[in-house]
Amino acid sequence: MSVDFSSMKKVAEGKTKIIYENPRDPKTAYMVFKDDITAGDGVKHDIIKGKALVDWKTNRDIFELLNRKGARTHYISSPKEKVVLVKKLDRKINLEVVSRRIAAGSILKWGKIAEGTRFDPVITQFHYKDDPLHDPMLDEKYIDYIVKAKEGTEYAEMHRLNAEIFLHLERAFAQFDVQLIDMKLEYGIIEGTVYLIDEITGGSFRLWPYAHKNPDFSQSNVLKELNPDGRLDKDTYRMGEKIDEVLTKFEEIAKITAKFKDLY
Repeated sequence: MSVDFSSMKKVAEGKTKIIYENPRDPKTAYMVFKDDITAGDGVKHDIIKGKALVDWKTNRDIFELLNRKGARTHYISSPKEKVVLVKKLDRKINLEVVSRRIAAGSILKWGKIAEGTRFDPVITQFHYKDDPLHDPMLDEKYIDYIVKAKEGTEYAEMHRLNAEIFLHLERAFAQFDVQLIDMKLEYGIIEGTVYLIDEITGGSFRLWPYAHKNPDFSQSNVLKELNPDGRLDKDTYRMGEKIDEVLTKFEEIAKITAKFKDLY
C-alpha cells in the first residue's frame, strides 16, 4: 500500500510516533513509528536506527492478538512497514494506566515493597500523564470514590480493560518462558466508549525470562524464579546499555510476538 504523508495533516507528534489524519476516511488516522527512544520523563533521548520497524512489528502482533481475544482497541491494521491504521479518537484520556504482577521499578522505592513480590490479583494504578511532574499517581481511595459516588465509569472501564489485557499478554508471553512484570497503557474515547489506544512495544512493559523451567509462582516473592538480568525491555536503555544492545533486546521481543499468531 502506498501512503504519501507529505500531503497529510499532522495531528500530533510524540516521543516515538506521529499521528496523521486520513483524508480518505475521517473516522480513522495513521500512526507512524519513529526511531526515537526516551527515558527519565524525556530527559534521556536517543535515536536507534531500526527501532521504528521493530516496534511496529511488536505492536502489530500484540494488537492483533488482543483483537482476536475481543479486547476493545483502536487498532485496525498495519498497511505498510512502520505505519498503523487506527480508529480516530474523539478524546484522549490524559492518564497512564499501570498494571503490575511483580514488584519492580519505581514501586520498590515509593511503595517500600521488596523486588519480586507477586501481586495476585494484578494491581492497577492511574498516573497523571505529565513529564515535568513525573507522572504522579492518583490516590486509589479517591479513584474508588469517583467510581462509586460520581459514576466514574471511564475509570472503572480502564481498570477492567487494563487487567484483562495484562492477563491476555501474560498468558501469551508465558508460552515462551517469559514473565510479564508490569505494563503501562493509554486510553481514549471513541464514539463515547473507552478504547485502548497508543502503542504496545518494548517501552510499554517489563519482561523477565524464567530462571528455569516450570517456575513456582505460588510464593509471595518469586524473584528467584525469574531472571531480571536477562530483561528484554526498555529498562536496558534506562540502565545505560549500549544502543545496539538495546535494539537487540527489542528484536528478541519482536521474535516472540511474531509467534503470537500461532497461539489463538
